[in-house]
Amino acid sequence: MTTGFSIDADIRPPGQGGRHAVVADDDPGQRDALARHLAERGFTVSTVSGGFEALNLIGAEGPAVALLRRHRLEDEGDRAAALACMLYPHTRIILTAGAPDAQLEAQPGNSPVTVLARPVDLALLDRCLDGL
Repeated sequence: MTTGFSIDADIRPPGQGGRHAVVADDDPGQRDALARHLAERGFTVSTVSGGFEALNLIGAEGPAVALLRRHRLEDEGDRAAALACMLYPHTRIILTAGAPDAQLEAQPGNSPVTVLARPVDLALLDRCLDGL
């Protein structure tokens, strides 16, 4: 008796998802604006409202970039970003933060995470994306 086994799953290592992006933001206006801008830049965009929800998408889709919202230091966005950096090192992680959290940005070279002030300057975001 012979049995067959087949798996038809789309499993990609992180960073191999082509021009995919994940945007996690609980502000629907900012989330939609970022998603629309990324789509105009040629990305396929998935959106969620929370940072930990984004981790599932990052693992499943292997995006080139993920934007997560930081409300304050050591919140869900920060923890999700730290986990994403460890688990998915090929995904570029960008935190978006309002004042004063944006001023607490790590010095370049000390952190794999970029922090952009909210509302996000789309020209600055474009400069971050140019390195992908």
